[in-house]
Amino acid sequence: MTTIIGVDFSGHRDDRNTWMASGKLTGDDALLLDSVQPVRREDLYDFLGDIPTPAVAALDFPFGVPRAFAEFLSGGAPPRDMADIWQMVSSLTSAEFVTRRDQFVGQRPDLPLSQREPKRAGDLAYHRESYSPLHTVNPNMLPMTYEGIRMLQRWRQERPDRWHVPPMEPTGSATDRVTLLELMPGALLKSIGLPYKGYKKGRSALERRDQILGRLAEASGVDLPNLDRGRMACRANDDCLDAVVAAVGAAAWARNASRFHHPNSDELADAELEGWIYVPRTAQVGGSA
Repeated sequence: MTTIIGVDFSGHRDDRNTWMASGKLTGDDALLLDSVQPVRREDLYDFLGDIPTPAVAALDFPFGVPRAFAEFLSGGAPPRDMADIWQMVSSLTSAEFVTRRDQFVGQRPDLPLSQREPKRAGDLAYHRESYSPLHTVNPNMLPMTYEGIRMLQRWRQERPDRWHVPPMEPTGSATDRVTLLELMPGALLKSIGLPYKGYKKGRSALERRDQILGRLAEASGVDLPNLDRGRMACRANDDCLDAVVAAVGAAAWARNASRFHHPNSDELADAELEGWIYVPRTAQVGGSA
């Protein structure tokens, strides 16, 4: 069996809004959910450090920052990949990270804010609905970016051979490896033809959550035989639903990673540095190629 984790991550100061869905991908390719619950970031860090392998964990936060900001942070030799960015960001306090962002964004006050807060190359090309990791106003992306990157750096420092972060090359044995996948639940829902807007807030939010829950298994191709265990929590809380959607994405990757949209050769250098949101290439993500 493959261990499956889906995380809707929060960098909020009170550390109450991160949700995690955990389960196992069985031999007949069904995702059996063990639990869907809120967790503290430190508990998430410890939990993923101990989960049985092989495993796939889909995490909803930016794994990197735009190239221009990464080079601004480095102040010297350009960073080579995400691992260099993780090290740079982790050397800063939260307040220092915010200050450096403000300095970067403030360099050209004559430009529109959308240009001063650049998106990553992959997001600009394929996920226009996403926000720059440097965005600060509704939502404030900085705490999530900072806390998530620090977590990646801690995992990498303590057990470097345990983790595979696509599109960077894996190390260690495949059977002893945890794949950490950057995944945005809304982008995954969009890719499989389910409601990806309006399910968090508004008069139609509950109806759209019901639509997602009712069609998630069929649209994704990932069987969810015990989804009812978390259905009420997902109806009541969109963060819970996002964690389940992320887990479905992780299960689909474990079944057949080739069905996902990977960076091409011209995009790979930017993706290895800035991160890459993985979504299925087709409406049916669970089957064989």
